[in-house]
Amino acid sequence: MSVVAAYLYRNGRRAAPVSIDAPPVLVDDKSEFIWIGFFEPSEVELRTLQQRFDLHPLAVEDALKAHQLPKIEVYGDQLFAVARTAYLLGEARRIAYGETAIFIGENHLITVRHGSARAHTELRSQLEAAPSLLRHGVDYVLHAILDFVVDGYMPIVDEIEEEVLAMEHRALDAFLTRDDVTRLFTLRA
Repeated sequence: MSVVAAYLYRNGRRAAPVSIDAPPVLVDDKSEFIWIGFFEPSEVELRTLQQRFDLHPLAVEDALKAHQLPKIEVYGDQLFAVARTAYLLGEARRIAYGETAIFIGENHLITVRHGSARAHTELRSQLEAAPSLLRHGVDYVLHAILDFVVDGYMPIVDEIEEEVLAMEHRALDAFLTRDDVTRLFTLRA
C-alpha cells in the first residue's frame, strides 16, 4: 500500500489515524479534516478514495497518469491542483521532475506524489507543531504544500546561478568550451 500518512485532524491536532477503506464521518466544522498522503498509489487505491470522497473522475484520471501540467481545476465544491516538483539528480546534477496532485474538499485533502524526491513527512510534522495554524483546515494545508513545493526549487536555482557565474568568469578569460556551451543550453531547457 502506498499510503504514507492518513490522519483525522481536529482543532489543529492529530486526532486519529484514518483507513482509506472507511474514513470517519466528519462534523461540519472547518477545523476538522482528513489529510491523506500517497506516494505513487495504485489505481485500486485511488478508485477507493474516489468513492469515499466523491472525487471527480477526470481528476482521478489525471492523478493516476502523472506527467500533468501544473493546474487548478474546480469540480463542484472540490478543487484539484497539480504542482510540478523538481530536484537535482546524480553527479551530473541533472534536474529531475515529479509532481504532486492535490484533491481539496471542505473537510479533506489528499496528496498524490509521483516521482517527487521530497516527502511531506517533515512538512506534516512542522504543521502539527503549530496547531493554532493547522486548525484553519485544508486551506492552510494546501497553502503549506504549495509553499513547500516552491521552496524545493531554491537549491536548484542557487546551483544554476553559481554554475552560470563560474562560466561567465571563465568567458572573461577565454572562450567558452563546447562543454560549457552545451551545459548552458541544458540549463535553459
